Amino acid sequence: MSTELLPLALRNVLNDLERFPGIGQKSAQRIAFFLMEQNPDFLERIATNLTGLGSGIKKCVECGMLTENEKCKICLDDRRDGSIICVVESALDVIAIERIGEFKGRYYVLGGLLSPLDNVGPEDIGVADFLNMIREKKFEEVILALNPSTEGETTALYLKKLLQQDVSGLAISRLAQGLPTGAAIEYADDLTLSRAFSGRQVFKRNI
Repeated sequence: MSTELLPLALRNVLNDLERFPGIGQKSAQRIAFFLMEQNPDFLERIATNLTGLGSGIKKCVECGMLTENEKCKICLDDRRDGSIICVVESALDVIAIERIGEFKGRYYVLGGLLSPLDNVGPEDIGVADFLNMIREKKFEEVILALNPSTEGETTALYLKKLLQQDVSGLAISRLAQGLPTGAAIEYADDLTLSRAFSGRQVFKRNI
């Protein structure tokens, strides 16, 4: 389809949709035409919700999870185990882990992974804030639940080194290798993720 034949408003929507991850030209066209067939109330509700993404959602001051308030629901839950913390890349990983219902501790969301080739360094993912929180809260175990990619491994090894140098008596573990190399935690099935948690391994100091 030649988009030049379409009205400007529709072309603008198509261009915006194609910027979404995993959405190509064909998918963008299907979504846009689906939206055109909906009633105005539905479209207005979507527009309001999208606007709320920018104005009503922030990061938890404690852990970096997404929230509408100063602290997220997990940090406000006094039933959680305050002795153990799970470090993840994104809020989607928290959702995936919570789905299996096995982990009952706290989280820390980095918001990214170290990637020297992309000029993403420790300051870009809040490493200093993370270390400060570990010192203050006196956790007994840190689980580095980062994706088994090159960037995930680099970040895990870097954090492990800093933690071992900075915090004495802290157990540092990583998820068991039930997750295939290059796989993302957010896409792992419940059984694989559950086994990865239950079989987590202590980091060896010579890694």
